[in-house]
Amino acid sequence: METAASRHIVERWIGWALRIGVWWSATLMALGLTLAWFSSGTLRLPSENPRPADVLHSLLSGSLDPVMLMFAGLLFLMLTPFLRVLTAAVGFAVEKDRTFVVVALVVFAMLLAELVFSLR
Repeated sequence: METAASRHIVERWIGWALRIGVWWSATLMALGLTLAWFSSGTLRLPSENPRPADVLHSLLSGSLDPVMLMFAGLLFLMLTPFLRVLTAAVGFAVEKDRTFVVVALVVFAMLLAELVFSLR
């Protein structure tokens, strides 16, 4: 028998996924802005937006470049819908709701196709 709490588990998981994405994004952007504010000299602004691989490399190398931190925050914010859809698919799979698992995976495939198309 399904309880009221179990009916809303997917909504809670999605809410947490959205909060995590937004908070990580805001934290990275705030850290980047703070470092930019206190940095000596002028900032090195790229002539073009950096590739996601460059942003990831900068983060993993331990560099505290303010501009790259702000771009990382924007990247996290843009990837939050992907996290939301994956969380929904997992939640629906836990609830054994095959129809919504398929719908969530189709939406995820559409998001991935849009991302691949836009990065060309």
